[in-house]
Amino acid sequence: MVIIGIDPGLTGACAVLDHNGLRAVFDLPTMAIPGIGPDAMVQRKIDAKAFLHQLLQHIPVGEVGRVCIESVGTMGGKNNAVQTQGSLLRSLGTIEAVMECSRMPLEYVAPQTWKRHYGLLCSGDSPTRRKAIARACAHRLYPDCPDLARVKDHNRAEAILIAHWLMRETT
Repeated sequence: MVIIGIDPGLTGACAVLDHNGLRAVFDLPTMAIPGIGPDAMVQRKIDAKAFLHQLLQHIPVGEVGRVCIESVGTMGGKNNAVQTQGSLLRSLGTIEAVMECSRMPLEYVAPQTWKRHYGLLCSGDSPTRRKAIARACAHRLYPDCPDLARVKDHNRAEAILIAHWLMRETT
């Protein structure tokens, strides 16, 4: 069985694990929103076709993929927060559609659930520190993964941790 973890969003990532370990980790592909004006705060969306193509490259024919995505929702806030949340929910919908079309069962996990499992819920840590801790944790689990070196790779690390969490939950 192939386990897939997804950290949703325009800067999100996808990780693919199997019984041998980490098969792949990649950023979610995006594309410009057709017809969007230059003043729009959100200019991009998930490229569903490219995402499906990338994902299927890492799932052997005949294998079953089990997918876990971090659950996201909306919160009150300023106008720019509304646009950002709308973009996140649009990304979630695209990912859900890709999974449904590919007939892969999709499960959701609250960020608090998987982060608690790894001890990543330190409230006193800054967001930058929490992201670094997530990268370090993923690197400890998969030390041969070269795709976690950059600071901005925290989304890849989170996708790996979500997939690893699901794998541990299923075995």
